[in-house]
Amino acid sequence: MKKILVVDDDIDILTVVQLVLDSNGFQVEAISNWKHIHTRIDTFKPDLILLDVSLGTQDGRNICKQLKSAEESKDIRIILFSANHNVQTSVAECGADSFISKPFDLKNLIDGINNQLTEPKGFN
Repeated sequence: MKKILVVDDDIDILTVVQLVLDSNGFQVEAISNWKHIHTRIDTFKPDLILLDVSLGTQDGRNICKQLKSAEESKDIRIILFSANHNVQTSVAECGADSFISKPFDLKNLIDGINNQLTEPKGFN
């Protein structure tokens, strides 16, 4: 079973995404505080991180860049998601593997995750 770490400061989105991913056979950890991401990576060992761009005081693109430059997390697939469609052009620059805009269609979310978990690395 593939493991997915979901990071979003919106509890409603976390709840919906966790339910959808659970029902599609993924093991899911969901956190609303980005400060816990390194601890959760160490303990949960996710195959993929679904990371919101806007996390209150922190930008998910900066977190992504840090994760992709760290030896222990550089190979974890990261999908950034945001309601701000203007950020899509800067997503590849931070090392993200993909981008999904909010609001998202749940089928597209699952398809995007499955693509990242089965396709060779590279921005999709």
